[in-house]
Amino acid sequence: MSPDKRSPVAPALRPALWPAVLVGAAWALLATAPATWVSTAVAAATHQQVLLADTRGSWHAGSAQLVLQGAAHDAELAPGRLHWKVGFSQLWRGRMRLDIDWHGVASTPLRLESGIAAGGWTLRQRDAGEWAAMLPASLLVGLGAPWNTIAPDGALVLSVRELQMRSAEGRLRLHGVVQVDARDMRSRLSPVAPLGSWRLRLVGNGADATLRLSTLTGPLILDGTGNWNGSHLQFAGHAHAAPTQEQALAGLLGLIGQPDGNGVRISL
Repeated sequence: MSPDKRSPVAPALRPALWPAVLVGAAWALLATAPATWVSTAVAAATHQQVLLADTRGSWHAGSAQLVLQGAAHDAELAPGRLHWKVGFSQLWRGRMRLDIDWHGVASTPLRLESGIAAGGWTLRQRDAGEWAAMLPASLLVGLGAPWNTIAPDGALVLSVRELQMRSAEGRLRLHGVVQVDARDMRSRLSPVAPLGSWRLRLVGNGADATLRLSTLTGPLILDGTGNWNGSHLQFAGHAHAAPTQEQALAGLLGLIGQPDGNGVRISL
């Protein structure tokens, strides 16, 4: 009988290989997971108000089209196409990088880094400069009332600078600036066109964030201030018409808020 030439340690090594095999199989499954994973997560996080349609690729390197959908199932498709890519080079430090390229909407990619912090998570903008995207105001119709009644038309310019967010103990802390400029706005409810251009600016310092609404130009004058304390938003504003435009804008003002002096009160 020929001697058994098998290594006496080989059988003992095989069980030790199982964890590596399982980790490798799990990673292979995760690496090939479809982009629909992202669309499902976004829909759940936004209560079905923000959707990703026509998803392609994988969850870490894919693309989709953005859709806004209100409670009444009004839906508006945003222009361009979102492309995203997740980087894992800093995963061993509990961090991941995310690059979002919105073709046809933003001229430069939005570069973010996410991480795990004590009791929550962090998200920060990697680039020191400003990132901006331009969208049609008609996209807001997809959110339902009152936007589907107002039927806004114009341009929305969203910009962020030095943005940092930290979630811990049920509170969301903000650093940096988030700004929305509504330019040359119009509405089917008013013969006055354009109604004006306005700016909504959110500035965070880590503790509280301040919100400011101001009018840049136009006969419909909006202004107000607010505060975000990490879990709740409070805002109080006022809207009124420029002299000689009160009658023309009366119907629109009645839809915006409650009567208050020479205009209407806006509150959240």
